[in-house]
Amino acid sequence: MKNKIYKKISEFTSIGVGGECRGIFLPETTEKFIKIMQDFDKQSIPYKVIGNGTNLLFSDEFQDYFVISTRKIAKKMSKRNNYVTFSSSVNLFDAYNFCLKNNLSGFEKLASIPGNIGGAIASGASCYGVSIFDNLKNISIYHNGEVRTVSIKQLKKSYHSSCFLENTFIKPKIILSAKFELQVNNPCTIQKTYLNYISKRILTQPYGRSFGCVFKNINGLSAGKLLDECGLKGLQKNDAFISDKHANFIINKSKASFNDIYFLIQTMENKIKEKYNITLEKDVEIIK
Repeated sequence: MKNKIYKKISEFTSIGVGGECRGIFLPETTEKFIKIMQDFDKQSIPYKVIGNGTNLLFSDEFQDYFVISTRKIAKKMSKRNNYVTFSSSVNLFDAYNFCLKNNLSGFEKLASIPGNIGGAIASGASCYGVSIFDNLKNISIYHNGEVRTVSIKQLKKSYHSSCFLENTFIKPKIILSAKFELQVNNPCTIQKTYLNYISKRILTQPYGRSFGCVFKNINGLSAGKLLDECGLKGLQKNDAFISDKHANFIINKSKASFNDIYFLIQTMENKIKEKYNITLEKDVEIIK
């Protein structure tokens, strides 16, 4: 456990919010990552694994557990015929680039999502009609001291969700790597598709410290459009505000607190409930 460092969780989340915990680990290899989890599991020590820290809102209060961040783990990418395998720490843009170089299609739309393979699978990431599950064949997971392979058919999954979000603090299921079956395609076509969708994201989504979307779309309705129709763009609570560009984004200008952001989330929920009698489902995991 030499990798332990003591820093605020806020330094490891995309929104920049979170108090201190018992300690944060940054293993540099999958082997070290597994060893830390095995040690914790043997002693029933609570811990939480995070990747890029997107879609996470931690309380500002002290958290009585350890955090293991996968951001420093060496990224591994391999190919055999039209199958590719990525370690969970590989971000989606790097996965796209690897596929592009190997004339394989499947990640050009997903590459616009600011996350990694492990987090994308855990959260059931999707955009522009494409889901991370579409080409997924199997994953390697760590659970209860052991590493095993799970096929896509065995996964409990749904829109923007999976069994990996049921992340208890004792012996959680952790994704280590994933194997995908992709389609051979012309690299110019692959790149053109990527550029088309990344430009759409740049034009429609704000820049700044955020989770990405706060709420999931519901029954084909855009949560962002519903929130916009409630006049919520620009609503501010201290250093946190709802984006003027996209009403489903909360931005941390500088020093927003958990309570600031949580207030805006609750306001967004309540306004939608009042106006449309719709209960929005969060796309953000809140850890109090």
